[in-house]
Amino acid sequence: MRIIAFALILSTFAGRPASAAEVLLAVASNFLTAAEELAEAFEAETGHSVVVSHGSTGALYAQIVSGAPFDVFLSADGARPRALAEAGLARDVATYALGRLVLVSRDTIDLEAPAAAFANRRVALADPIVAPYGIAALAVMENLKLDTATFQPLLVTNVGQVATLFVTGNAEFAFLAQGQVPFIGAGVVTSLEGRYPPIRQDAAWLSRAADNPAAEAFWTFLASGRAKDVISANGYDLAQ
Repeated sequence: MRIIAFALILSTFAGRPASAAEVLLAVASNFLTAAEELAEAFEAETGHSVVVSHGSTGALYAQIVSGAPFDVFLSADGARPRALAEAGLARDVATYALGRLVLVSRDTIDLEAPAAAFANRRVALADPIVAPYGIAALAVMENLKLDTATFQPLLVTNVGQVATLFVTGNAEFAFLAQGQVPFIGAGVVTSLEGRYPPIRQDAAWLSRAADNPAAEAFWTFLASGRAKDVISANGYDLAQ
């Protein structure tokens, strides 16, 4: 990924082939760690460079619509990449991962008695207005018939911030992506499989990058076996 120091930029550039180019990658926060690993593998394989920006899916989508100079968008949903394609802002869309939502807590949770488990607890989740994992978390709470009046919901912009609330002790429960679990330290992970709709994460190759060789190469790489191995190893399922 791009190194900011000027001297390092010069030395790095000197070692690259003349055809090396740069791809600007917009990544949903839940997928950040996996995207960084993909970027490193892609750079080593192609000589192109990757600049990664991350945030909530909704915020990144709004930036793209407003003209932000991204080349490839790794969303946490399918709706926004499709909307970009329909608006002529994306030249191709494909599913790159299927997300898994989990509940992380300090102690073991009995989901057969969820009202008692959640009572008077601080529960962190991503804002469903901008974050698909927040929508999934709401679906889980509806599935469990939880009344938000009985606990303290803490809404933040994305699942990266949700993880921070849990790690710092400001939340007892957190709805996170499975891929974040290795980085949160101590905690009990409860599977929520079957309690929320599938989280289909789509990528968009943006129209502004049609002539960018690095963007085209990354788009091809994203469907490769190497990329799929990285995605799977980071806690995501692969689209069939």
